[in-house]
Formats: sequence, structure tokens, C-alpha cells
Amino acid sequence: MKSSADIDPKDLWYLEPLLVTAVLAVTTTMWSYSVESTVLLHLFYVPVVLTGFMFGQFRGRMMSLLCILTATIIFLPSLFSDSVEQIPLVTIGAFMVWAIMLVCISTMVGILSDGWRLALEELKIAHEKDVLTDGLTGVANRRAYEYELERRFAQWGRTQEPLALVLVDIDCFKSFNDRYGHQAGDAVLRAVAESLQESVRDVDLVARYGGEEFAIILPNTGIEIAREIAERVRSFVESSRFSYNGLKLQLTVSAGLAELTSGEELSDFVQRTDAALYFSKESGRNCVHYHDGTDCLLAGNGVARTLAVSLSTDKPGQESTDAYTDETTGLPTQKVFLEELRRRSDESRRYGGDLAVAIVKIDDYAETTNEDILPRKSLLTIIARLASTVLRETDLIGRYDASSFYIMFPATALQQALVPLERLKCNAAKYGDPKYPSLSYAVSTGLTEIEPGEIPGSALQRLELSIAMATEAGGNCISVHDGFACEISGQAENSAST
Repeated sequence: MKSSADIDPKDLWYLEPLLVTAVLAVTTTMWSYSVESTVLLHLFYVPVVLTGFMFGQFRGRMMSLLCILTATIIFLPSLFSDSVEQIPLVTIGAFMVWAIMLVCISTMVGILSDGWRLALEELKIAHEKDVLTDGLTGVANRRAYEYELERRFAQWGRTQEPLALVLVDIDCFKSFNDRYGHQAGDAVLRAVAESLQESVRDVDLVARYGGEEFAIILPNTGIEIAREIAERVRSFVESSRFSYNGLKLQLTVSAGLAELTSGEELSDFVQRTDAALYFSKESGRNCVHYHDGTDCLLAGNGVARTLAVSLSTDKPGQESTDAYTDETTGLPTQKVFLEELRRRSDESRRYGGDLAVAIVKIDDYAETTNEDILPRKSLLTIIARLASTVLRETDLIGRYDASSFYIMFPATALQQALVPLERLKCNAAKYGDPKYPSLSYAVSTGLTEIEPGEIPGSALQRLELSIAMATEAGGNCISVHDGFACEISGQAENSAST
């Protein structure tokens, strides 16, 4: 059942003619009454109030004027008789008061009705905006994007007009958030959304696809024009400087696009676009790729250098631009590990408790060259993911150097820490990526326990000794340093004294 707020006056088109008919009926009835019998005048309040309430101030006034004009019929018998002077002045005065009151009531009800309807309309617009607009960036949200994409897809089925889709992802956004804070991240999201809006046409739809990812729907657009738009978006963001708290921040974006092809399902179309975006990120970010139906090809002049520099850094402990977040894996850096190690060591001295630390080294990382960007990234990201799956929420994992990760196990003794590390070793040895079949994901691990009050430097020396022993033993094993000697886990005969 509809509420009064849902009723559209257009749906009640028959009401106003009905009210006019009622006014005429009352007027006809009044013809037989004398001028002194004005009680029927009160019936005119009903159509006036209803008209003002349902149709607003203007229509309400028009109805009141109609009622006043037709109500003068009560004076006609006296006007056409010889006793005009017999109409009492009191009656004329009462009629005038009634007419003024009728106009005032119609005006008041109409004003209230207009205000009520204006408020409802503003509320409806605000609700639609909340439903279809991303609250942070002000562009369309995921729901509006899906609705528009389905609508354009249906239109394409009827007209076969070209349809292209671009997905845009802000590069290294997590690192940016960690460095400058979430408020700066929100400001950048708004600025990037505004930049995207400025870079596209009015007919195109910019939407926040999710997180730091945006989508641009390009109706009636072929692949060539779509490539130009995507490259314009990328270069515009790259050349922009985003202001926040006196800082001038620079960002880059990666983009992927595709054009809808004949006989293609909508899900396949989106999947191809997403594959092109993934290829741009895999290729080092800050570039644009398009999917031609078979392969992902480079579009535009975007050149990504950040990832290549990060992956070619083989010096242990060398930091990236962000001292706290590794650019390649998104994990904490060695700096975070050293600071956390000092803090945990101090806590252990004051309060006691176990603390185990490990270094996990990729065995075949050195076999790849600096030019093998994608294989190197695959090694790093896969090992980071496999390690995360066997750890607890309280454990800390980060990148130690070019080919190694550190893992910190709070409130964990050596034997307890061996359990997840053994699982990681087995999972890594079994893992294989069909894209890079020649890569081995086997790892060597060094493990030790921090003594209460121990200087972090001595613990790091034990870790270096244990990881060196694991490497010398042929890799794919765990070397445990118990504070006195190194021993390969499960192979006591290979122990070596320090």
C-alpha cells in the first residue's frame, strides 16, 4: 500500500475535474436558496483544501476563485428582482469575509503542500544520491557502475554501438596510506576521482570500483579512442600534484581496458578488462594495457621504473623510498623488524616471555637476473602469501632483504615456531606456477630465540649463521640456533658448533 509520500499528483489527474464538478453541483443547489441561506458556502472549503493539498498553492488559489465566482449565484435572484435594496449589508459583508478566508486558506494549505513536496523531492534526490554515489569521492559507486554497465550492455545488444571499459588502480596505495595516514589517503582518493572526471567526456561514467580502484564506462567508444582516454587519464594523474597539509604528493595509476566484442558475455568482458589491469600492475605499474581478445598489449607511453629498481636491489637492508613498507610485497620493511625487535627485547627483559624470530630465504632467487622482473615478483609475492597462510594474527612477517623475509613469533618457543615453518617449507617446495614452470619456490629458513634482555645485534648474528648453514646444507631446510649451536631440523648429525 502506498503512503502519502509516494502518491504522485499526476496519478490523481481525475481528482481536480471531480472537485470542479462538485463545486458546480453545490452552486446548482444554491440556486434554489435565498440570499440569507449561506450555509452551503461552507461546502466550498472541501474542494479548496483538497486542491491546495494535492496540487499546490497556485491550483488551490484558482479553485478558491472559482468557488467565489460561482457562489455569487446566491445573489442572482435578488439582482434580477425589483428588490435589490433588500440584500442586507450584513450578508454582503459576511460573503466578503468568507471569500477572503477562502483565499487565505487555499494559500496557506498550498504553501504547506508545496513546502512538503519540495522537502520530499530533496529527500528523494539525496536518497538516490546516497544509493548511487560513493560518499568519499563523490563519483558513482559500485551499484551505479553495475547498473550502468548492464544498461549499456543491453543497449549494445540492440544497436551494436561500441562499448569500452577501463579499470584504473592507484599504484602502491597501501604504502601511501602507511606513510602519510588514512586521512591523506582519503584526500588522494577524492583528488584522483576528480582528475578522472576531468579527463573523460560528459557521457562517460566514472565510478569507484572498490578500494583504490576506479572504473570508467565509455559508451559508443572503440578501442582506439578508449586507449587514448586511458593514456590521458594515466598521464594526467602522473603529472598532477595533490596537496595535503602543505605537502605536494605525486601518484601514478595503472590501467587496463577492453572493448566489448560480438557474442561476448558481460562477465567475460569485465574479466578481460581486469586481466589487462593485472598485466599493467605485473609489468611494473604506471602504464596502460588493453586486451585485444587474445593478448594484453601495451598502450600509451607509460614507463614503470619503480618495481624494477626495487627488485634489482640485492643489498641486504637497503630501504626503499618508504622506510616502513616494502613497495613490491606491501609488507613491513627491515626497519620495522629492527624497531620491533628492540621493543620486544625490552619487553622480554621487563616482563619475561618467549620470542622466536626466523629468516626465510628463497633458494633460487639468485638464479634470476635483474631483468626478470615478473619472475622475481612472482617468487616474492608467492612466498609472502604462503607464509601468511601458516601464521597467526599476532605473528609479524616482513621483507628482510632482496630475497628474504623475516618472521617474528611473539610468546612462542623454538619448538612451537618450528611447526608453521615446517608447513611453510613443505608448501613452498610443492608450489608451482604454470606461468613460470622453471621457477622453484623452495626456501631455506634460519630460526633462533631471543633471550631476555639480549642485544638485538647478537640475535641477528645467530640468525645469519643459521640461514647460512641452511643454505650450505643444500637449501629447502630449516636451521635452528638454540643459543649455542646450529642444527638442521630433523638432522642432528649435521649440527655444527659456532
